[in-house]
Amino acid sequence: MRTPKRTHRLVGEGVELRRHERANYPLYARWYGDEEVWRLTSWMAEPMHRAAVERLFEDREVSSLDDSFAIHEEGEEEPIGIISLMNLSEANASADLSVIVGEAKDRDRGLGTEAIQVILRYAFEDLGLNRVGLSVFEFNEAAISTYENLGFQREGRMQGAVRRDGEYHDAILMRLLASEWRQRDADNES
Repeated sequence: MRTPKRTHRLVGEGVELRRHERANYPLYARWYGDEEVWRLTSWMAEPMHRAAVERLFEDREVSSLDDSFAIHEEGEEEPIGIISLMNLSEANASADLSVIVGEAKDRDRGLGTEAIQVILRYAFEDLGLNRVGLSVFEFNEAAISTYENLGFQREGRMQGAVRRDGEYHDAILMRLLASEWRQRDADNES
């Protein structure tokens, strides 16, 4: 795993990933406090409160284990989501992907998918990672479909791992290896 200078901005088609600004923390708190965002993405027992969200992002600013960005539509000042490589491991050249698109109106527009493509290019080309993994709740079918379309493979299942709506649900473990990403990239170019 290479340790490049912390990139401040990554650019894709229609999206830009930028480092977090403290002025956006109240917006992040709204997202992380949202019932639907929590239901679909969080391992926490309940939606997060503002102080906890602000602490989380202050910690991410200085963490060597997290590499986190705000997702912006190209040219827009207000972010639409957050994408991160978490649990970065130099020893294993691996990380876990975390992504949320905050507002319902910004979902299903391909912006989250493009943000994932941008951060995967950064992970495999700039950071030299070998593996990016993630977990997704079994009822989040839209996310599972997106991850599979991007080349992620299912590699396991944590049964009864998360409680939502009074029931226990499985978490699906997925991964993408650098070799698979490169092959997929080469296939898309031909």
